[in-house]
Amino acid sequence: MEDILSQDEVDALLKGIAEGEVETEKLEDTSGVKAYDFTGQEKIVRGRMPSLDIANERLARNFRLSLSAAIRHMVDVTNVNVTITKFYDFMRGVPFPSSINIFKMEPLRGFGLLVFDASMIFSLIEYFFGGTGKGYYKPEGREFTPIEQKIIHKVVIFFFDDMEEAWKPVYPIKPVYVRSEMNPQFVTIVTPVDVVIKVEFVLEIEGKQCKAFLCIPYGSVEPIKEKLYSAFSADRDELDIKWLERLKERLKETTVNLSGVLGKAVLPVSDVLELSEGDVLILDTSVDDDAGVAVEGLEKFKGKFGVYKGYRAVKITKVIQLGTK
Repeated sequence: MEDILSQDEVDALLKGIAEGEVETEKLEDTSGVKAYDFTGQEKIVRGRMPSLDIANERLARNFRLSLSAAIRHMVDVTNVNVTITKFYDFMRGVPFPSSINIFKMEPLRGFGLLVFDASMIFSLIEYFFGGTGKGYYKPEGREFTPIEQKIIHKVVIFFFDDMEEAWKPVYPIKPVYVRSEMNPQFVTIVTPVDVVIKVEFVLEIEGKQCKAFLCIPYGSVEPIKEKLYSAFSADRDELDIKWLERLKERLKETTVNLSGVLGKAVLPVSDVLELSEGDVLILDTSVDDDAGVAVEGLEKFKGKFGVYKGYRAVKITKVIQLGTK
C-alpha cells in the first residue's frame, strides 16, 4: 500500500518549509567553477619527504658529536618534527631574543634560517667557559655581546659543516653563512605567505632542554623535490659506494693471464704442414715496432721485449684505451 499524504499534511509541510522549521537540502553548485588561491603553495606540497627525514637524522647525529666534543659534555640532539608552514607562521613562533642566522644553500637559490633560542645560547656559552650551564639568565632587553656572538658563530659553523655532510647522499649542498639577527622583525627571506619547511631539533644537556629550528623555503628545494620524496636514495648511494670500493679491492687480487705477441704471420695450411726445425717466419712487424701485450687474450698495452735481471721481460710503452688501437 502506497503512503500518500493528505491535504492537511501537505499544507503543514509547506508551512514548515516556509517558516524554516523543516530543513531542506541545498542545491549543489553545478557550475564547476571554484575559487583558487594562486599564492598558496600548500596544494603542491605532497606527503612526507623520506630522504629529507634521513638527512635530518644524520644532521642530528653529526651535530651531537660535534657539540659534545666542543663543550666536553654529553649532548643529545633529536630531530623531533618536520612541518610545512607559511613563513609568517614560522616567524611568529620565533621567540625574542633569538640567534637567527641567515645562510645560503649553494648551489640552490634563496636563503634559509637557523634559529637558536636564547636559553640554548647562554647554556652553551657557559659550558664553553667551563661552567655548569645551570645558571639563570634573563636575556630580554639586551643584545649578544661580541664574545657571545663569536661563540654563537662557532656553533653555527659546526651545524653548517654537519649539515653539508648529512646532505651529501641526498644532494650536495654547501651552507654559507650570511649574517645574524636577534629580532625576528628584521628577517625576511621570502614573502609572508610563502611555504617553508620547518625542522625542529631538541637539544638536551644534562637534563636541560632547548630548541633549534631550521627554516628552508620550499621554493629553494623544489628543483630537487623528487630526490627528497624518494624513499631510499639517501642510504642507497652511500652503501653502493662502500660496496664498489670493496669490489675494487677484491678485483685487484684477481690473477689474470698476461701474454706478449711479437707479431703474426699468415700461412696456408700446406706451408704449415711443411714447417721444420730451423725455418724462418716473416712476421707482420719490424724489430723497432712495439709488441702487443694482451690480458686474457684482449690487447690492452704496447711494449718492448727485452731482458731484465736475467729474465725475459716486456716494458710497457703505451696503454690502449677502450675502443682504440
